[in-house]
Amino acid sequence: MRSVLVLAFLFLFLVLMIPVHLILLLIGQFNKELRFRVGNAIVYWAFRWELFQAGAHITVKGTENIPDEPVLFVSNHRSYFDILVLHTTSTKRPGFVAKAEMDKFPLLNWWMRNICCIFLDRNDLRSGVEMIRKGAEQIKNGHSMVICPEGTRNQKAEMLPFKEGSLKMAEKADCPVVPVTLIGTDGLLEARPGFDIRSGNVTVVYGEPFYMKDLPKEQRKHAGAYVQQIIEDTMKQETGN
Repeated sequence: MRSVLVLAFLFLFLVLMIPVHLILLLIGQFNKELRFRVGNAIVYWAFRWELFQAGAHITVKGTENIPDEPVLFVSNHRSYFDILVLHTTSTKRPGFVAKAEMDKFPLLNWWMRNICCIFLDRNDLRSGVEMIRKGAEQIKNGHSMVICPEGTRNQKAEMLPFKEGSLKMAEKADCPVVPVTLIGTDGLLEARPGFDIRSGNVTVVYGEPFYMKDLPKEQRKHAGAYVQQIIEDTMKQETGN
């Protein structure tokens, strides 16, 4: 039943909000910042409603660690619901680095652009360079970003190795990096075969921020592994495993 409700709302939102999106495009011709603010507000409430329908019981920790400036959130990736959870709990309404395949979904890709998402072709080196440039530009313009360095959703007990180039965006933008640990989002959907959404408990932990330039040289070289270790340690503290 939850699956039907979530999918029905998504379909109705994408179709009924077409006129609103067109208005946002028009607004963006004169005031890009206003377009992003309004788009983010709409998406925020849509995500809140989807999480309610899914039965997500969310515990948020560490929001006091989020600086009062644009940041790069670096998170593990367990579920499609990660995006909804991060966008609604972070206080920043961030954009996301998304795989290029998501840009092929009409209507959905419109709203992803409305919240400053960047599409990455994981098999194209030039796309990676462009992602770093665009992401750093978004952050400098005041929009926080989220990147999941595992590169794909992962339901295994152990995280996939974090890609080392994933934090270059923060280095280029000279912004704080905030590690984020997500626990239980896969229990809402991916823990079962098929599209079977069930209620569940989700924990989000925002870690202490750091600047890439403040890391020792060796840690800066392996910043992906450094953040991965922080997230793994947080998982152990939260789950006892």
